[in-house]
Amino acid sequence: MTLNDISTLSQGSLDTFVKTNTAAAKGFETLSKYFADYASKSFEEALSISKKFTSIKSPVEFMELQTKYAQESFETLVEETKTVSEMTTAIVKDVTTPWTTLFKSTVAAAPKAPVKKAA
Repeated sequence: MTLNDISTLSQGSLDTFVKTNTAAAKGFETLSKYFADYASKSFEEALSISKKFTSIKSPVEFMELQTKYAQESFETLVEETKTVSEMTTAIVKDVTTPWTTLFKSTVAAAPKAPVKKAA
């Protein structure tokens, strides 16, 4: 490996580091915005459901509303978990792709060791 190869590799590593940090910052920003929006939406829904609970007139009506709310909450949990999982997977892919590309190009450019034949 020549000095020029080492210099190119160093520059590639620096570029990869910048790309990785940029992708991570963008991913963090995306997740932060998503969770802030979700928190706002959840707060509004909590206010709405609390108003419904205060207008209940019978135990049966309470049980119906409670059951409906629990079912909707579980469905929302499943949907939100799937969404966050997909977002996180995409962010991890964006963060690791520059390193994978650098690794593949470095391995491809590395000199191959001669194969010794058995005597």
